[in-house]
Amino acid sequence: MTDGATGGRIRVMVVHGHPVVSKGLADCLDCEPDLEVVGTAPTCGLALDMAAELRPDVVLIGRSTPWTGGLEATRHLIDAQPDLSVAILSGSASHEFMAEALQSGAIGYLHLDTPPSEIAGAVRRLLMA
Repeated sequence: MTDGATGGRIRVMVVHGHPVVSKGLADCLDCEPDLEVVGTAPTCGLALDMAAELRPDVVLIGRSTPWTGGLEATRHLIDAQPDLSVAILSGSASHEFMAEALQSGAIGYLHLDTPPSEIAGAVRRLLMA
């Protein structure tokens, strides 16, 4: 891990196919003094390229993000950067989906109804997992 592990700002990347969700979440997280949004991506393919270059500590990725979808992209992200912490963003709260998210390598799941302040707290906890 980078800055997040050394007491600096936690580097976050947001990946979501809906620009309003991506921008809104990025703006909320960037207002936190210990978080820095280093990039946003509208597709999983772009996210893989950006993560390799930007080296975020945490990636928040939408379940239905275009290209392969969040679960498959999570597998690729973790394969490329084993120390990366990934959380899936979704409007679905089924136990089956949550189990799939964890099996894909995600260490967290966040419902899209979660208030931004709670998402910021979850990002911090992801580095402790």
